Amino acid sequence: MPDWSYHTFFKPLLFRMTSETSRDLTLHTMNTLAKLPFGDKIIQFFGHMQPSKQLERKVAGITFPSPVGISGALDPFLNGTKAFTNLGFGFIEVGPITVLPLKSEKTIRRDLVKETLVYEHLQENLGLDAALVKLQSMKIKTIPMGILIKGETLQDYEKLVQKLDTHAAFFIIDVQGASYLKQIRERTSKPLMLELNHQTLKCLSEAISVDGYIIREGMESDDGVELGQMEMHQLKKSIHQLLPYNKPIITSGGVHEPSDAMELFQEGASLIQLHSGFVYSGPGLPKRINERILHEKHPISKSVEQTGWISFFLMGLGVFVAGFIALFIGLTEVLLPYDEQYLGIQKEEIQTFSHHLFHFMSHDRICLAGVMISAGFMFMQLSYHGIRKGEHWAKKAHVIAASLGFLNIFYFMGFGYFDKLHFVYYLIILPFFLYGLYRSRNMTVGSKGSNLYNTLSWKKSQLGQSLFVISGMCLLSAGIVISIIGMNGVFVKEDLMFFALTPEQITAFNDKLIPLIAHDRAGFGGALISEGFLLLTIALWGYREGAKWVWWTLLLGGLPGFLTGVGTHFMIGYDNHFHLSPAYLLFVFYFVGLVYSYGYLKRSKNQINAVSVLEAEKV
Repeated sequence: MPDWSYHTFFKPLLFRMTSETSRDLTLHTMNTLAKLPFGDKIIQFFGHMQPSKQLERKVAGITFPSPVGISGALDPFLNGTKAFTNLGFGFIEVGPITVLPLKSEKTIRRDLVKETLVYEHLQENLGLDAALVKLQSMKIKTIPMGILIKGETLQDYEKLVQKLDTHAAFFIIDVQGASYLKQIRERTSKPLMLELNHQTLKCLSEAISVDGYIIREGMESDDGVELGQMEMHQLKKSIHQLLPYNKPIITSGGVHEPSDAMELFQEGASLIQLHSGFVYSGPGLPKRINERILHEKHPISKSVEQTGWISFFLMGLGVFVAGFIALFIGLTEVLLPYDEQYLGIQKEEIQTFSHHLFHFMSHDRICLAGVMISAGFMFMQLSYHGIRKGEHWAKKAHVIAASLGFLNIFYFMGFGYFDKLHFVYYLIILPFFLYGLYRSRNMTVGSKGSNLYNTLSWKKSQLGQSLFVISGMCLLSAGIVISIIGMNGVFVKEDLMFFALTPEQITAFNDKLIPLIAHDRAGFGGALISEGFLLLTIALWGYREGAKWVWWTLLLGGLPGFLTGVGTHFMIGYDNHFHLSPAYLLFVFYFVGLVYSYGYLKRSKNQINAVSVLEAEKV
């Protein structure tokens, strides 16, 4: 559930439900997907949230993959804990866990205006025995887990530590448990963090022998504990009070946008945990924070130029140029001498037999050319603007899309026509691809992003991004369908209506004509798969504030495919509107996506800085 789907589709529906229902439904669904075979790969594909190695932090002797964690109070019954490991978090808090279960009968209330969550209390949990069953079934080892334990007696704390020690990277104890520190340390070698809020912090007169502190957001009211972004000032004040003790500080809550996280880090927080911000800003928030941290550590303007991008660029240029050559052939000769040699007839004979059929063959080759031009342009853009600047997602998109494109050569197995020119073309561009792959083999995982605020343009871009993702999926699906048709039935009903012939009549005229057409159809479908994957991954992984090149890539990369795909139908008189309706709908998605993405992707550095100043003035 990345941000583009959360804000556009799911959040409006979830916020119509009660808080408990929407929470449980969301967490159960995420966890179910994470537990499926390859479920974690599916989540990673759509979110691309894996933290970069450069984000690692060592705190209290523990290595955290990212300084961003998730509060245990968001998932008191451990319904979605497994899924959190795939969302870019560097650690997970579990708890509180008490010896006996504790459930609240009052509901959680959302204040949509203030973007707060109001709890009766934050003690809900499954109890020790049920929590152990769930933790043992999850077997989370990829990221550290901090377990918050609460008891009434020393025996409670000793039992909790003893039973949970194998699952915890560190323990969090409350103020009451601090009086049993010596006994707890005898039961575990794991670091111990002391849980505080701005009220209990006032009672802290001297350093306690713990390995760090965790500061909770929370404003007491008549309805319970209110959590939200308004607690930022209190969290920063609490950090200042704890700095003299020279211990790691974890802040929990208050963060609703990347700027909040950066402020807390600047004040002295070692790690942060998300709570209400995860609900209101969406599951993409940890990724946005991680990208902003990388941006500040390694600004794009100062990025070291990556090796291998030139080879990838030249491969894309080869596809781009080949597309124009194919377009010229499709508009003029249509058939090449080796095509005629395979058929054993001249193109004029096909025109005499059925000029509509000949134009249909031209239409297939022109459409293929348009897709090749679009894909080639996207490959070049990914190489120059993405791979050159160390954007791992750009390399991943380039490599997978190109690999899918190279597999097209095997389509001849479906119809028995081996295209020699296509084979030579692959032999020319394949070495550039392989050399680029070799030269960029050490590129690190992780992407940078400058976004700081949940601005209006960011909110609008969620719809724009979702429409591009849908468009990419549509192109990918269309490519698969066309490839299958090309290797099986070859024609759809509208095709046969256009040239007023049956497959049997075409075969009676020349039994090699349908295999040649099938070759063109399957090749076009394969190229469409590659272009669809490029569009999909750029939309999924490349959406960054101020990434102008992404907007231009989406605009200019889509035009050749649309112009040739729709234009050639009208050029040859194949203007069946039912047949073209998917293309019309796709164009609407594409156009609206460009409009709604413009303000976010085209935002200049000056505009970003101006927004930062305005937001700072509001604070």
